[in-house]
Amino acid sequence: MSFQAEGTIYGKFDDGYLVSIKLGSEVLNGVLSHQYQQVPSPSSGLSGQTCNSVAPSNSGSGNKRKKRRDANLPKSKRSGYNFFFAEQHSMLKSLRLRRDKEFTKKIAESWNNLSPEVKKVYQNYGMEDQERYQRELKEYKKRTMTTSEEKEKDM
Repeated sequence: MSFQAEGTIYGKFDDGYLVSIKLGSEVLNGVLSHQYQQVPSPSSGLSGQTCNSVAPSNSGSGNKRKKRRDANLPKSKRSGYNFFFAEQHSMLKSLRLRRDKEFTKKIAESWNNLSPEVKKVYQNYGMEDQERYQRELKEYKKRTMTTSEEKEKDM
């Protein structure tokens, strides 16, 4: 069985490429990466074992107090770029965990090189999310106004 595929490389990073492949009528976006196998040394004691754990990061001093955010406040709106970034970042992060700065640059470059048709899809996601945010914010403001009015009546 053979298939004819047409592909485009729209980003490159150290260990691979961001690609778009047309297979028949379907368009697939993804990452092609170089697979390197590490051969553990006998002295390391890791013969054939792999480690998939991630160490937690200590970002910040920990002594700073954050303002408490109202838990009922709706999540803020996301742009089309935010949706594109999240999709691409999740694919890349599964490959190399500690290269966020490099991934961010490559994803931004990929966004700038996207065709207007593909960008429009993500921008539509952003517009839908903005509508969701406006709707939820309106409901939130109604609720907070009614609860503040009830508190005033109780006093």
